[in-house]
Amino acid sequence: MLRALTIFILLLSAATAFSQTKTYLKGNIFLYSNDTPVPGATITNLNTRQSSVSTSAGTYQIPASNKDIIVFSSSGLKSDTVKVEEQLLKTGYDVGLTVDGKLLKNVTVTSSYQLDSLRRRGDYAKIYEKQPGLTGGNTPEAGFGLVLSPISYFSKRAKKTRQFRKRLKKEEEDAYIDYVFSPMWVSKLTGLKGDSLHLFLYQYRPTYDMARMLDRPSMIAYINDRYKEFIRKKD
Repeated sequence: MLRALTIFILLLSAATAFSQTKTYLKGNIFLYSNDTPVPGATITNLNTRQSSVSTSAGTYQIPASNKDIIVFSSSGLKSDTVKVEEQLLKTGYDVGLTVDGKLLKNVTVTSSYQLDSLRRRGDYAKIYEKQPGLTGGNTPEAGFGLVLSPISYFSKRAKKTRQFRKRLKKEEEDAYIDYVFSPMWVSKLTGLKGDSLHLFLYQYRPTYDMARMLDRPSMIAYINDRYKEFIRKKD
């Protein structure tokens, strides 16, 4: 009986000690424009996959450790991301979310990417649209009335046209990857700079299919996972 009681006390002490070492990131979430509290915002720790929701007063807390990445999000507002530092676990972290910031930023960046894409397609419209070696009065979409001309299809000009179209397609894909995996954004999430950032971008650059498949939160998680792998390799 005495032995069982001793074991129970030891286990209780261990559990108490563990709970005391658990750290939290705490603070307030508000609208940046007028300091209005934001209730129901989602707070996600990408390292532990834990989530919590802000209270009606806009306060929050979530288990976190040094170097964890925390994402704050709320419908219609721009998400905010922070890399936890020891000081923040002591002082707390207040988050000011903006209503139009994400929309304006996305419009600006997306417009730039889309304008470049449209400009390329405008400059090389004939290359994009013309199907070498096809004759007849109907378009390829119609699916009939087409005749393949072996002479024109295997000509040097047609071959160069096909090669050029492939190169344009590759440029289009690279531009999209650069858009969703930009050095500035990766540096903000990881804190990497200079040669370390360039090496990370080279080693973990996603494929075009992956870049299209991952939404923004999934891309953040991907970058975070690869960053931890990158750091382990350096150690």
